[in-house]
Amino acid sequence: MAARTPIAVIKRVWERIAPLQLAERSWDNVGVIVEAPYPEAREQKQVLLTIDLTPSVCAEALALPACSAVIAYHPPIFRGLKSFTLGDPLQASLLKLAARGISVFAPHTSLDATPNGINTWLVEPFKSDASAVEVVTATENPPVGFEGAGMGKLPSSSTSACSMVAVPAPERTIQSVAVCAGSGGGVLRGVDADLLLTGEMSHHEVLACVAAGQVVVLANHSNTERPYLAAVLQPWLQRELDAEGAGWEVLVSTADADPLRTM
Repeated sequence: MAARTPIAVIKRVWERIAPLQLAERSWDNVGVIVEAPYPEAREQKQVLLTIDLTPSVCAEALALPACSAVIAYHPPIFRGLKSFTLGDPLQASLLKLAARGISVFAPHTSLDATPNGINTWLVEPFKSDASAVEVVTATENPPVGFEGAGMGKLPSSSTSACSMVAVPAPERTIQSVAVCAGSGGGVLRGVDADLLLTGEMSHHEVLACVAAGQVVVLANHSNTERPYLAAVLQPWLQRELDAEGAGWEVLVSTADADPLRTM
């Protein structure tokens, strides 16, 4: 019976989208974060996609009539815990979801590295039609069918979109670009590109890039990730789940939002 639970189906389908072997396993925490007891008495085939599992997203999932899983891109647990209590907002969300039979799955860097993942989507506006896209850091020994997986993307030739980026020096010409969703300071370090686009870098990482004559665009961490859910992942996951049988519905959270506001 366990092999037919919704979270088991999602785990199986995910191997066709972004195998967890692609993740940065030395530090990342991907896969099933909470495997909730499955209430066999009712069908639950709604899946909610979110970047962050906040209390608001938790409430949204609990309000759905048939939610069986939340796929939270960022793992809600990164380090070992000694207790689970309702006094901690994040832990309370996980406990409430589990009590309702809603499991939590986190793909994180597996979705960054997969060939049709977030970084491929992020670099798309900057590559020309004939441009090959190279990875900045290739995944070692990727599974068959996922050759070309890796972190960060760098097109071999760029479109005029690069020239549309406002730079401090008007005479500066942007001819090459490298992207990395989320926090890209480490991945983009030392990359030979005029423009580096990522969500965030540390102050000293930015200083080093500027000193090297590069333009840095920081869009806020999750702003480089969130639009991918509706643009690419929702229809992709929907197709894969439809192939598993009728009745699945993949939703994108409306409560999920970047925590930072420009003042």
